[in-house]
Amino acid sequence: MNTQGSLATPRDIAAALAAPLPATVRAAVSLPGATTEVRSLDPGRASSAVGWLQVESSALCGTDLDLYHRGLGHPTVMGHHAVGRIVSLTPAMEWSWDVRVGDRVALEEYLPCGLAACDACSKPDIYRFCPDADLWGGQRRLGMLGLHEGSGLHGGNAEYLELSTHTVLHKLPQDLDSNLAAWTQPFANAVDWVVNIGGAMAGSRVAVIGPGYHGVAAVAAARAVGAQEIVVLGRNSRTSRERLAIAEAMGATIVVNDEAANTSAALGRQAKGQGFDVIVDTVGLGGPAVQAAEQLRKLGRLVLAGLGDTPVAEVNLKTLVRGAAGIVGVRGRSPRAVTRSIELLAAGGTGLEHVPSIDVGLEGINDLFRTLLDRSGPSSPHVVVRPGLAPGPTPTH
Repeated sequence: MNTQGSLATPRDIAAALAAPLPATVRAAVSLPGATTEVRSLDPGRASSAVGWLQVESSALCGTDLDLYHRGLGHPTVMGHHAVGRIVSLTPAMEWSWDVRVGDRVALEEYLPCGLAACDACSKPDIYRFCPDADLWGGQRRLGMLGLHEGSGLHGGNAEYLELSTHTVLHKLPQDLDSNLAAWTQPFANAVDWVVNIGGAMAGSRVAVIGPGYHGVAAVAAARAVGAQEIVVLGRNSRTSRERLAIAEAMGATIVVNDEAANTSAALGRQAKGQGFDVIVDTVGLGGPAVQAAEQLRKLGRLVLAGLGDTPVAEVNLKTLVRGAAGIVGVRGRSPRAVTRSIELLAAGGTGLEHVPSIDVGLEGINDLFRTLLDRSGPSSPHVVVRPGLAPGPTPTH
């Protein structure tokens, strides 16, 4: 039997995958000069796509703002907390990912190499440390690959996103509320930091430094495991006060402190001699956060989730040894934390359903970034890009 010409070529596969897509895809392209403009990109330029995702939401993270402010190296479709629905997929990836066309998924930002020789990728739970995907290394990550690579549609701030063999995704319940689905990754971070690494459990006393995106998520994680008390520390500014009010509505006790050097004392006054089982620094205070270790209970844990401006700090070893306490740095999250995040969000009761969501369309991203950088923007930490929306940020509830 003559089988010549029966095998699909890469061009055939690319054409088949792109069939459900429009001829051009609208995307918000962020430029090195800290501006963003909406462009129409050609999905047909994809060179390594194994599928396509129709983007439902792309939640804004502080990392996005930092990268944007420092200046991108090339025009980029940003957005690394993407949620959407699969519109096309090769049979091989259907089998590998155990998902189908029509499934709703949340993507992780990491695009690890997946090679057996890679120490990180050879272990199922630490692929986020792959040198290719490292934020301080290869930067092969969602929302960081430039327009010069294939279709350029490698971030969530677009109508469609190109899936590759390096994509890491998690299936979502079809009926999970869209606002809650957008919390999948930041809440997974919080579950890892507060519970898996910090050790919070029913009856724990938890302190959170910073009422921002990850601070509010940390409150939800502590609440989900039945913490006895949750204290959130923030500054006396418009944005911080409004975010503290959100944390308070979720059941936290709030503390206002404008002097970073007084962080330990402020937490100590609130602890009233009882101490905390877990203290999570979500803003990167550096030395003042390390000093707060003296407010830990025996066997307590100080979790550092940021570097801030003072990455070098003195540590009181007597405090750690006498209390058998620990200080640990965290980055991203484990895959089991994502699974747990989805389970908790689907079950309800995390409190995140009450956090106001600021939704913005592609045309509104440039103004949104500008107002966030000059601190005149929305106070809610939950800012979500929704490619199908009309221009302008709109609070949904």
